[in-house]
Amino acid sequence: MSTSRAGLLAALAGICSGPVWADTSSVTLFGYLNTDIEYVRGLGMGSLWREANNLSFLALKGTEDLGGGWRAFFQIQGNIFLNRGAGNLADRDTYVGIGGPYGQVTMGYQLTPYRASTWLPVDPFFMNTIGGANSIIGNGFFPGGNAQGNFSFDRRQANSVFYTSPTWHGLTLQAMYSLPNEKTASQTPSLFSSALTFRSGAVYLSYAYEQHNSYFGPGTKDTGHRVGASYTYGPFSLRGAAERLRFEPTPATYLTRWAWQLASVYQLASSSFRVSYIQAQAATGNSPTGVGGIGAAGVDSGARQIALGYEYNLSKRTALFAVFSRLMNKSGTAYNYSTNPVAITPTGMTLTGFGIGIGHNF
Repeated sequence: MSTSRAGLLAALAGICSGPVWADTSSVTLFGYLNTDIEYVRGLGMGSLWREANNLSFLALKGTEDLGGGWRAFFQIQGNIFLNRGAGNLADRDTYVGIGGPYGQVTMGYQLTPYRASTWLPVDPFFMNTIGGANSIIGNGFFPGGNAQGNFSFDRRQANSVFYTSPTWHGLTLQAMYSLPNEKTASQTPSLFSSALTFRSGAVYLSYAYEQHNSYFGPGTKDTGHRVGASYTYGPFSLRGAAERLRFEPTPATYLTRWAWQLASVYQLASSSFRVSYIQAQAATGNSPTGVGGIGAAGVDSGARQIALGYEYNLSKRTALFAVFSRLMNKSGTAYNYSTNPVAITPTGMTLTGFGIGIGHNF
């Protein structure tokens, strides 16, 4: 190769490579795989054996040190449907953000602060499997944009901007706004979600508020208030949550529902026992129709759920588990399992399920 040609190639390589900076970034592949064999039955649907996928996912995350205490970071996360060999690239928490001394901001497709306030800290089943609290709490899970799944206050939200404050004396503030990308000629739907949490030693406390604007139509507003608490004493933790949801199916009608959860976890060296009890009160208001699993005002619309679980850790990353759930609808309600719901509308139905499975983190 001639000297001039070699010099030209070297110059081009330098231009394409850009500035030479120290490598201060990292990218990590991680995920969670969870499946179980379940027996589920309900009056009117008979019984069935099934293999269930319990929110398995595959993800990439990365960070870059920008100096001065600032960093850039990203995450791309997608569902893996382990039981049927399918999946998606980015239909779970997927975002890009920047963080520093004054907190962090992310933009993308993300869980709301309202959901996160009790997801891991309070529910012993992590709002997953047939024992998950979001069969009732939050009125069922829904991933999507504004005015999509308008019944749900347990959401993963599109088009969102999410701020997390620095922690000050155990207090952390989170706030999310979901922009009205779904605007139409008559409707401008948007979401605001927030949570204030406190952690100090064995104590966890939270208050969350979420508001849906124009989800059911122009001029409607739906609100959710949720409190959560957890106290850990040695291997034992006592947990609880309460929630008030208010919907406006039309500007002239409304529906209000209270629900609460009491739960506990007993953690041994390599295993844990879990129990949860949830009760939904009858809906009040003047709406002649229900919303999601919540029944219409004036009908017998309460519900209860009992869940029991046991987990045995084979290692730090792998566990075997068993879960039992009994979800008891009154005649006017249609609450369903949020993870792997049954295919029929369970109005007035009692659903009973039992599962044995394996979970693996990597």
